[in-house]
Amino acid sequence: MPKQAILKWGNSLGFRIPAEVARALEVREGAQVTYTVKGKRLVIEAAKDELPRFTEADMKRAIAKLRKSGVTEVSFGKPRGREVW
Repeated sequence: MPKQAILKWGNSLGFRIPAEVARALEVREGAQVTYTVKGKRLVIEAAKDELPRFTEADMKRAIAKLRKSGVTEVSFGKPRGREVW
């Protein structure tokens, strides 16, 4: 069983995930993971996408629905930042 050192990271402790483990979990830098503690075991899993994928077909249906309802323009509110009007 491989061993890994626990390192100080700010006020927390952490350890590196070896490349082969990251590949097996299908995670990359910046990916979200979930973790649970079961007794004295730490279980880390790749987080499932919380938002469903929005496909081109979904977009076409949404546009068709808007057109049917008579909507021709959608307001996104007042400009915020440096939008050019």
